[in-house]
Amino acid sequence: MASATPLKDIDEQFLQCCICMEQLKEPKTLPCLHRYCQECLKKFAKKGAKKIQCVTCREQHTLPKNGIDGLRTDFITKNIIEYIQLQDSVKVDPLRTCIHCKEKLKASAFCFRCNDFLCETCHEFHASSSMFKYHHPHIFSLSEAEASNLTVQKLSSLKEAPRCQAHSGKLSELCCTTCDNLPICMPCTYGEHKGHDLTEVTSLAEIQREMLRCKVADLMQYKGKAYQMQEEIGKTKEELDHNMKEDKLKRQEQLDAERERIQKEIRNAEEELEIKRAELEGEMRAKISTRKEDLENKMKKLREEYELVQEEERREVDARFEKLREQNKTGTERLQEELSVVNDEIVELLASLNTQKDGQARKIKELSDHFEGIVKRFETVTTTVDCILAAGNDWADVQCIPDVCKAIDLLSEDVKKCSTGLGDLSAVEVRGLSQAVTVRRETGLSIDVESVIDIRNVTGWLGPSGIAGNTDGSVALLGWGRRKTRYLNVINMKGNLLQKKVITTAKPACSRRCSFLTQSQIAFVCDIDDIGLYDMSDRSLKLVKGRDVITNWSPRQWVFSVTTDRVNSTITVGCNNRNVYVFNNRLKLIKSLKLPTGIIGATSIAMHEGSLLVCDLHSRKAFAVTVHGTASQVKYKFTKPTIGGGDWRPRTVCTDRNGNVYMLWWDDGCGSVLVQYSRDSGQIERMREMMREENENLKIHAMTSVQTNQGEKLLLVKKKHILVFALA
Repeated sequence: MASATPLKDIDEQFLQCCICMEQLKEPKTLPCLHRYCQECLKKFAKKGAKKIQCVTCREQHTLPKNGIDGLRTDFITKNIIEYIQLQDSVKVDPLRTCIHCKEKLKASAFCFRCNDFLCETCHEFHASSSMFKYHHPHIFSLSEAEASNLTVQKLSSLKEAPRCQAHSGKLSELCCTTCDNLPICMPCTYGEHKGHDLTEVTSLAEIQREMLRCKVADLMQYKGKAYQMQEEIGKTKEELDHNMKEDKLKRQEQLDAERERIQKEIRNAEEELEIKRAELEGEMRAKISTRKEDLENKMKKLREEYELVQEEERREVDARFEKLREQNKTGTERLQEELSVVNDEIVELLASLNTQKDGQARKIKELSDHFEGIVKRFETVTTTVDCILAAGNDWADVQCIPDVCKAIDLLSEDVKKCSTGLGDLSAVEVRGLSQAVTVRRETGLSIDVESVIDIRNVTGWLGPSGIAGNTDGSVALLGWGRRKTRYLNVINMKGNLLQKKVITTAKPACSRRCSFLTQSQIAFVCDIDDIGLYDMSDRSLKLVKGRDVITNWSPRQWVFSVTTDRVNSTITVGCNNRNVYVFNNRLKLIKSLKLPTGIIGATSIAMHEGSLLVCDLHSRKAFAVTVHGTASQVKYKFTKPTIGGGDWRPRTVCTDRNGNVYMLWWDDGCGSVLVQYSRDSGQIERMREMMREENENLKIHAMTSVQTNQGEKLLLVKKKHILVFALA
């Protein structure tokens, strides 16, 4: 706003309160420079509140100790409003009369010092008399009001200096910078403000104006950026909508292609079944024809034998066809299940896309509102600064400019911190399809697997032999490597390697089992008689030989299994015979005990409610035995599975926190089956066949339970990956 701009050109909204939507009354200025009526702010602010939110830009501001009354009065705006009210009163009642003379003549001027109207005679007396020499600069001709050409600069020169707050009868002559540029009179310099920094108002105002010009110049550097943000937000929203539309089309095409592929496999399977049936029918007819030609040359007494043979061949063909039909049914059901999984994933993906869109649209709306507030603050600052610089009112400037500078600094900092991340808001993240189908094909499971952990890139070994779960979700893996090396790896549930320990032996070694003694200590057995304890906290390893610490160690004896008791801090080691040894947490032998007769060796062991669970692969039996004293006794025997009629042998055992027992049984012809037992050793109804082992690479080597953030899990380790099941 230039100094020559008439007051009539000022936008009415600049003088309007945004709360009552009327002309400002006793305007108070917030630190963000937005103005409101004093009474409107008192009604808007909660009683006793220490903060207030700006209605225009929604910025939070701390109120002074005396509340709304302590906010600064906008003197420039107040002067403009007073002039406009004076101008309006002249237009409404042009026959204003003089109050200084008895004639009550028509008023032609207004004295801002007297705050009253003057006739032409009184006006001349005011202008010429030395009695009113201090009134001369404050006399305003009403003809100028009628012409509506009064400028902000002229209005500032008409207004007198503010009154001293302590001495209302005296005009302020100095500014106390110690008291935040407070206007004071001369007597105040000897009283309350004695010793304070006092400054002449004109020089102080000029310094403040120069500082304001510098601040505005710095602020204008960010003006383009603030206005540009609105355009970037709109472009980002359009880009998000475009990306969402394209991604939906891609996902739909992917679903159609996957559905077509599965349906094609089903058709191929049905066609292959018909071909096999035709081949079997041809083979049957050829055999019957050959037999018939031979039998026709025999005596009639062989006719009955011929009919019996024919019936036998028919039954054989029907049995073979029935087997093929069952196999085809199984394959068809698997493909139908895969199609169902893919359909469910597409529904989940579309729901995820909609969720992402809603979240990103909400963030874009928040950013839009934020930058809309910044733009409004820019407009308020620039309008306020133009008005201050144009008015040149020293007293008003020293009161307002510090607040304006603070507001400019805050606005500059807000604009500098602008980092919308619009690129992230336009991106769409959706995982790929058919993850569950891929897991099922790789593992060959007949029940659902929660996830599969790939350990091919973690271990660096030839194969695993032991696994142990920790209470923090970490997993220890023990395996053998080439020549004379063994590997003890610790991973998380994502398959990421946490620690790796390579152990070298004097001769080619084979790995056995491992178990967590504490959250940082892993006990393990390997080779012929190696018993070790690895500490993850300092990566230290302690290794002892069984023959060195056990006096009755047999030359044909070797360690076979290990388990731990975290409560008593003990390590129990099983062997290929009936001997069992208990060590403390420093690998000192505590005691030896003998397993009951009928047990050949401890292939796998686990502690369970004070008992020792023993899997004996050689005797094809599993027991729960006592561990008190030196001779243990059988508490109960585990029931074998009845699936498939196999000669099942117990391979490995583990427990969960609910007291359930999980045991893996194995048969050369039937594969493996996992059985869950209740606390009283009774086999529960949920006995499920897990897989058929078609080759050695699919064999399960060991299993364990592990505590995770998503609950307890059951882990089955194979040569290249770990199968993860959720435990109820």
